[in-house]
Amino acid sequence: METVLGLAALVAGGMALLRHAAGIGLLLRYVRRARVRTIPPGPTPPISLLKPLYGDEPGLEENLRATLRQNYPEFEVLFLHERPDDPAVAVAQRVLREVPDVDARFVQGRAPGFANPKAAVLARGAAEARHGILAAADSDVRPDPLCLRDVAHGLAGAVLVSFVPVVFGTRGFWSRVAGLVVDTEGFLSLLLAGGQASTGATIGVRREALEAAGGFEAVGDAAADDYALGLAFRSKRLRLALARRAARLHAPPTGRRDTMRWAVRWARVVRTAAPGVYALGLALSLVPLLLLAAALLSPYAGAAWTLLAAHTAARAVVAVAVDLRFCWDGSLVRSLHLLPLLWVLEPAGLLTGLLGSTVDWRGRRYRLRGGRATLVAPPPETANP
Repeated sequence: METVLGLAALVAGGMALLRHAAGIGLLLRYVRRARVRTIPPGPTPPISLLKPLYGDEPGLEENLRATLRQNYPEFEVLFLHERPDDPAVAVAQRVLREVPDVDARFVQGRAPGFANPKAAVLARGAAEARHGILAAADSDVRPDPLCLRDVAHGLAGAVLVSFVPVVFGTRGFWSRVAGLVVDTEGFLSLLLAGGQASTGATIGVRREALEAAGGFEAVGDAAADDYALGLAFRSKRLRLALARRAARLHAPPTGRRDTMRWAVRWARVVRTAAPGVYALGLALSLVPLLLLAAALLSPYAGAAWTLLAAHTAARAVVAVAVDLRFCWDGSLVRSLHLLPLLWVLEPAGLLTGLLGSTVDWRGRRYRLRGGRATLVAPPPETANP
C-alpha cells in the first residue's frame, strides 16, 4: 500500500510540476508584454464603461478615480446602482467633482427577470450606453490608465476580451491567504486557458456580438455570469482574447468569517458552473497533501520531499513575479511563508463546495443548480413582511 501511495504521489506531483513549469513560461511572456507602456497601435473606437456599484467598500474612492482617469480619446462611464441611497453613489459623486470633464452619468435600477444581480445592472447599463463597444469593470477593480486601450487592442481581433484578475493590497492573515490563492493558482489557470475563459473582473465586448449571443439576458440566471458569457461566445465559434495587462483588484483586510464566506461562494459557484474546472482544481489542491503523505509513509520519501519543495518553490516564483509586476506593494512577497499552509487551507476551501448548494451575495441568498442561480431570500428592503 505504501508503495502504491508513493508511486501515485510521484506521478501526480510530477504532472503538477510540469503544469507549473508551463504556467511560469506563459507568465514570464505575459509579464514582458504587460511591461510595455507604449500606447498600442490600432483604432480607438468610442467605449462605454459600465461600473456596477454596491456599498462603500474600502478603496472605492481610489478605484473610481482610476476609472475616470483613462488615457483614451472618447469614452463614457456609467455608474450602475440599484438604490438611490447606496453609499457608493455619494462616493462616485465626490470623485466626479474632481474630474468634471469626463462624460459620466448614473443609471439606477436593474433589468427585470434577472436572478444574477450583477447581470441585471449590466443589462440595464448596456441599454443606456451610447457606444458600440462595452467594457465592464467591478467596483473593486483599480484599472490601469491604459485599460481601455487594452480593450480596443484586444477587440481588434476578437469579440470579447477579458482581463486576468490580480488581488493587491492584502493585509492580515486571511486576506493574504486569499490573495495567494487567487494570484498564484488562479492566475496560472487563466493563463493556461489562453484567454478562452471569460473572467468578470473586467471585460470588453462588441455590442453586436453580445446581442447576437443573447445579451446579458442570456446569462441572467447564471451562477457565474462571466464564465457563462464566455461559453455563449465560444458556442458560436467567436474569438475571445486576453488583455495585455491584468485587472488589479483592491483587497480590503478581511477576517476569517468573511474569507470563508468568499471561499464557500467561489467553490460552490465553480462547482455548479464548471464542474470539470472544479474537479481539476480540487485534484491539484490535493497534490501537496498526497506528496506529504508519501514523504512520511512511502519508500520514496526523498523523491516526494523533492517534488513537494519544487511544487512550493514554483508557486513562490509565480507569487514574486505577479507581485513585482502587478501588485507593486510587496504583499505577496511578504506572504510567501504562508505557502505551506495552503497545502491544507486550499483543499479545505474547495471541499466546502461539496457541502451545500446555497450562497449569499449582495444581501441575497441563492440556490445553485446546473450552473443556474435561483433567488431564495431577497434583500431585507424588498422582503415580504
